Amino acid sequence: MPEWFRLDNAATIFPGQNTGAWSNIFRFCVELKENIDPAVLETALKTVMPRFPGFDVMIKRGLFWYYFEKNPNTAPDVCPDISNPCHRVKFNENKRFLFRVYYHGGRLSVDTYHAITDGHGAAVFTCTLAAEYLRLRGADIPAGGFVLDLSEKPSAEEIEDSFRKNANSRGKLKRGGRFVYHAKGTKLPRHMLSITSGIVDFDKLHSLTKPLGVTVTEYLAAILLDIHIRKQRAEKRKQKEVCIQIPVDLRRAFNSSTMRNFTLCLRVVVDPNLGEYTFEELLNQVALQLRLANDPKKLNAMMTANMGIERNPFLKAMPLPVKNIGIGISFLITGEQTTTSLLTNLGKVTLPAEMEPYVEKLMFMPGPGMRNGARCGVTTYGNKLVVTFADLYEETDIEREFFTFLVRNGVHVKIESNRN
Repeated sequence: MPEWFRLDNAATIFPGQNTGAWSNIFRFCVELKENIDPAVLETALKTVMPRFPGFDVMIKRGLFWYYFEKNPNTAPDVCPDISNPCHRVKFNENKRFLFRVYYHGGRLSVDTYHAITDGHGAAVFTCTLAAEYLRLRGADIPAGGFVLDLSEKPSAEEIEDSFRKNANSRGKLKRGGRFVYHAKGTKLPRHMLSITSGIVDFDKLHSLTKPLGVTVTEYLAAILLDIHIRKQRAEKRKQKEVCIQIPVDLRRAFNSSTMRNFTLCLRVVVDPNLGEYTFEELLNQVALQLRLANDPKKLNAMMTANMGIERNPFLKAMPLPVKNIGIGISFLITGEQTTTSLLTNLGKVTLPAEMEPYVEKLMFMPGPGMRNGARCGVTTYGNKLVVTFADLYEETDIEREFFTFLVRNGVHVKIESNRN
């Protein structure tokens, strides 16, 4: 494996957006049925690290770009969990690693800086770590699904920049959008967040969505749209568009096995000024907009447009400090202004059958936004689908309405929260 490599296309903007108030960090958890022994977890982490060269890095500043370099340290420290997960990353802390490993009871959590990977890559890393931990505790866990074989060497495809490899479209798609509605509230102290998880029966939820001809992701996105539209209307102010951002994993569409970033964000937009929308009409809007955008040729055009900064000769020659100023200003002006909220669904995570007796559930949570309240992460293991909100506001009305909607439609929800 190389001693250094470039950031992938999605990652190039994140260091310039990294501030004292915010970093793009998210969390993936594996909850085991037994309490975690931190000494064993630390050994497992050191064993797993060589299999993931994309995690075994520190970030360095070049003249024109940031780049990754192999971290001389073996692994970050394993720490008891904290009350403010997904807090900002500082490049010179944590032995200069860009992810953190926590434990609490049976819960193994990994907070990951988005520059090194996306939700899929973090899930594979965390599940592989959990499997190795269980092996050290005496379980016979083979590789399979989201658990990589530690006896295999990492392939070149696993650390490739799949954006650079696949972005070859001649088409051009319009990027960005109008400034949209944002729910407001009482902000929590910096680096603190409200976490609310709802655990539901996947089969029950799927039996609700299937007759409607929509996916679970489309159904949940429509609920978020409906809540924000009604919330804005009740505020009796100028009505703006409501936009839900939905990341899409590109690996299947482009036959990629990269463990780095390979997602694009699609946008579902509804303008309340056009009239009242029933929930069924919102479902149709979500399904139509997502399916129209989620086409390999259009996705390739979006990728190619995103590669413009890297491929522009003028911008390539611009010194890194100047690039950072430009990215920082752009993020302050437009970052999250065109998005009301985010819904990211990892889908079904598969583990070896031998792990099933040891695993209670999985959880995926985006970090809080700068303006977006109640950002939502979803993952499914077995028949448990877990919806987790990360909110920077004290008010939890969006989360409450979301889960109440499911209950009213016959889907039982078990709530867990870090709130009293």
